[in-house]
Amino acid sequence: MDRKATIGYVLIFIIIAVTFFLNQENAAELEKITRTEDSLKQVKRKDSLKQIDKAPATAVLDSGSFVESDTIKEKLFDIENNKLKISISNKGAKITSAALKEYKTYRSYISKKKTPLVLLNNPKDTFNYKIYLKDGVINTSGLTFIPSENPAGGVKLEATLPSGGKVKMTYALKPNSYVLSYKLELEDLNDQIPNNQNFIDFKWVNNIGLAERAVESEKNATTVYYKFETDSDVENLSETESEDKKVQKGLQWVSFKQKFFNTTLINKKGFDDIAILSSNDDVDTAECVKRLSASVLLPYNFNSNEKYEFEFFIGPNHYQTLKKEGIELQKLVSLGFFGWVNKFIIIPIFNWLAGMIENFGLVILLLTLVIKSILFPLVYKSYVSSAKMRILKPEIDEIKEKYGSDMTRMQQENMKLYKKAGVSPLGGCFPMLLQLPILLALFNFFPGSIELRQKSFVWATDLSTYDSVLELGFNIPFYGSHISLFTLLMTISTLIYTRMNNQITGVSGQMKYISYFMPILFLGFFNNYASGLTYYYFLSNMITFGQNILIRRFFVDEAKLHKKIEENKKKPVVIKKSGFQKRLEEMARKNAAKTNTNKNLKKR
Repeated sequence: MDRKATIGYVLIFIIIAVTFFLNQENAAELEKITRTEDSLKQVKRKDSLKQIDKAPATAVLDSGSFVESDTIKEKLFDIENNKLKISISNKGAKITSAALKEYKTYRSYISKKKTPLVLLNNPKDTFNYKIYLKDGVINTSGLTFIPSENPAGGVKLEATLPSGGKVKMTYALKPNSYVLSYKLELEDLNDQIPNNQNFIDFKWVNNIGLAERAVESEKNATTVYYKFETDSDVENLSETESEDKKVQKGLQWVSFKQKFFNTTLINKKGFDDIAILSSNDDVDTAECVKRLSASVLLPYNFNSNEKYEFEFFIGPNHYQTLKKEGIELQKLVSLGFFGWVNKFIIIPIFNWLAGMIENFGLVILLLTLVIKSILFPLVYKSYVSSAKMRILKPEIDEIKEKYGSDMTRMQQENMKLYKKAGVSPLGGCFPMLLQLPILLALFNFFPGSIELRQKSFVWATDLSTYDSVLELGFNIPFYGSHISLFTLLMTISTLIYTRMNNQITGVSGQMKYISYFMPILFLGFFNNYASGLTYYYFLSNMITFGQNILIRRFFVDEAKLHKKIEENKKKPVVIKKSGFQKRLEEMARKNAAKTNTNKNLKKR
C-alpha cells in the first residue's frame, strides 16, 4: 500500500466516521413533553369551560362539565385484511392494537414462537379530540361508543352526547394494504359550540414499544417525521431540538417512525393550522423506547355535520411499499448521502436477487460479486498504479536520501521522475475514491434494510443486527459487551490485506502504523452494526484477495511493465502548461517588468 493509497483509506475512514455520527438520530435525551394546550398560547379559551379527562356517552350534564358513568365495560371491535389486524375499543373509539401479520416480534427467533408484531398497543397511548361546548368540554377519549353500522372492511362507531349531538368515527382497511381509512364526524354540535371556538384540539401520543433486539439502535432511529403538502422534502425532529417543534400549517402527514416500522397519520389536503410535534425518551419502562406526540388544531366550520377524513399507514419501512403511496413516504428509509446509488443500483440488484433466492446470506454474497465485478476496472487500475510505484520505489528512495533535508527539491525531483516514467502518483488513490459512493451507500443500505430483519445465516440469527457469538457480561468502551464474529472476520481480513500490501510496497514509519490502526478502529466501530454489513465487508475483502491474485497472474506482467517504464524514461519529456499556469507566468513577468521600471525611475 503506497503513501497515496494509505491517504485514500484515511479519507474513507474519516468520511465513514462522520456519516456514522450524523446518522445517530435522537441519541441524546430530549426535554419532557409539554402539554399541547399550554403550547398553543395563541388560542383563546373561556374561563367558564371546565375540562375533565373522561366523558362517556352515558354521562349526565353537571355544572358545566361532563361526568363519567362506569356502567359500560370495554369492548373491542376487530377489522382485518391479509396484512393487518386492527382492534378498536368502544372507549374513545381509538386503536388499541395493530398486528402486522407478515412480521414477528423480535423475541420470536429466541422463543421460537411466531408471535405477530403489534404496534399502538400501549395503554398510555392517547388519541383524543377536545371539543369546547358552551356548557363544558368533551374529550372523545372518555366517550363510550357503540357500533352503528359495518362498512365494507371496517366499523363505524358513534357516541351520543347527553346534550344532544353525536360523535362518529369510521375505520376501514383497504384490501391488501397497510392503509387504514379513518373519518371523524361531528353531528348537530354547531349550536352547542361557541361562535368564537372555531377549532377542535387533536392530540396523538404514542409510547413506542421495543420492536428490535438492539435497544440503542432502535432508540436512535425512533423519532417524528413530517412532510408539508407543498414541499417534497421530508423533515424530522433532531436531537438538537430540545423543545417541542412548532410546525406551520400545510402539514400533509406526521409519522411516528421506528427503525423498521412506522405509524403515519395522513391528511392529503393538509392540516390547516399549526401543529406541535415532540419526541421524548423519558419513558418509565424498559420495553418502551420513546414517547412521540403530535398536536394540531382542526378547523370547525359550524356545519350541522362536520367531517374530517384521514388515513393511517401502519406498516414496514420498506422502500417500494412506501413509494407506492405517492406522498414521499419512502423518504422515511434513510439511503444516506449517496442515496442515488442505493436507489438506482443497489436496491434494484438486491430485489432482483432476493426475488430468486430465499437465503439472504447467499443474496449478499451474489450482490458482493456483482458489485466487485462492476468495480473490477477500478481495482485493476489501482493495482497497475501500485505496481508502477513499486518499480519506481528504489529511485524514489534515492531521491529521498539525496534531498531529504530539502522537501521542495525532493518533491520536484519526484515529479520529474513520475513524468519521465509516465506514472501518476495519484493513480492508486483516485480509483479507490471513485468506489467511495458505493461503499457509503452500502453503509446505509444494510442497517436500514427491513428485508434482512430476522433473516438468519450460519451463526447470525438476524442479519439486520449484530451477530453476537459471545456475551462478555461487561462493557468495553468503544467496543461493547459482546463479540460480533463477522466484524472480527472483517477486521482480521483487513489486517492481513494491509500486511500484504505493506510488505509489497515497503511502507514504513508512521504510514505503516496508521494502516494497521484503522482496522482496529473498525473493530469497535462496527461491533454493534448490522451483521449483514460486516458480512458484506468481509466478503468484499476476500474477493479483493482473489482479484489481486488474478490480476498478478493473468493481467499484469511486472517485467514488461518495468521495461515500458524504462522506455518512457528515455523519451523527451514535454511538459504541457495549463492555461492557468500560463496566466500565472504572464502575471509574474508583468510584475517583474513593473518592478524593474520602478527601480530605474528611482535611480534617475
